[in-house]
Amino acid sequence: MDEGQQPRQADRIAIDAEILLRRSFQPRWLVRITDFSTHGCRVDLVERLQQGARLFVSLPGIETLESNAAWVDDFVAGVAFVHPLHPSVFDMLATRMARAA
Repeated sequence: MDEGQQPRQADRIAIDAEILLRRSFQPRWLVRITDFSTHGCRVDLVERLQQGARLFVSLPGIETLESNAAWVDDFVAGVAFVHPLHPSVFDMLATRMARAA
């Protein structure tokens, strides 16, 4: 691990699916999710965000998750869920998104 780099909070899986994402009081965007964990995900954006922006993530079959932009690199962002997913919910969502892709 590089000096100064923080360890990951959870293992992540590579995924290629579409989800809905929005900022507070803004319309939703259809975005591509490219990795997923119980604590967050990486998405390809359609509009630039500021690091720390408050976001709401809509994953298939569960209520919208309050989140924030943990990091932003041009049109890619790491999204951190305010409340991590339970492992069984994570497994169910990963299966649903893989089937839909």
